[in-house]
Amino acid sequence: MKNKLRNKSFILMMIAAMLALVPASAYAASDSTPYAKLNFNSNKYYLFNNSWGSSGISGWWQTVYHNSNTNFGYVWNWPTTTGGVKAFPSIVSGWHWTEGYTPGSGLPTRLSDNKAINSGVTYSIDPATNGQYNNAYDIWLHSTGTATWSSTPTEEIMIWNRWTSGVGPIGGLVASNVSIGGQGYDVYRGEITDNGVHLWWVYSFLKRTQTDNFTINVKNFTDYLVGKSYFPTTRYVSSIEYGTEITNGSGQLNYSNFYANVQ
Repeated sequence: MKNKLRNKSFILMMIAAMLALVPASAYAASDSTPYAKLNFNSNKYYLFNNSWGSSGISGWWQTVYHNSNTNFGYVWNWPTTTGGVKAFPSIVSGWHWTEGYTPGSGLPTRLSDNKAINSGVTYSIDPATNGQYNNAYDIWLHSTGTATWSSTPTEEIMIWNRWTSGVGPIGGLVASNVSIGGQGYDVYRGEITDNGVHLWWVYSFLKRTQTDNFTINVKNFTDYLVGKSYFPTTRYVSSIEYGTEITNGSGQLNYSNFYANVQ
């Protein structure tokens, strides 16, 4: 992933637009560089300014910020009408494409070890937020417990709790109104390929009753998929992410809490 340089006039435009969306108080730490990271909670987590779908898009900006462990998030502006995900600013615990595992995350953990992975988020969305997006967990699995930045995952599990009209998961519906952890979900299965070559499967759980603040035990979802014979218990959960998949528009999401604990 390559960083993009911005000229002075673009930076000034970005700052002016941000001021319309965020409080007047300055950020304790912020970064608008694509793929920038802001570590927090003893480096167990980091905010990731992921803009993986930005190729060919002009006039956009996106900033991650961290004032404290109860006041952090991201602001974005994607002035485009093209379809497809442009970015996934997120909180990362564990592995990611850019590095190995974050310290203290308890990841990776093998499914056969039967450990709970409890996680929760509390956040607010700026009322001026517009466009198309979803808020979701993104959980990565590997066949190895020593994944590196270049290790291709075997599965990806997405758990959507909030989304706008006009966006949807990859693949097709495979189950409706499945009860997991006392909540109802519709389940989708899709495939990621590269020039026709299989890379990994994506399993998306869309919450039937949308909510903003959300808690899960990842084990409940992996147990369901193992029970359906989609993958074996030899898989490792490598990463827990939570973030916003953005298609277009502008907005801000501010977190007051995030945790992911392997127990």
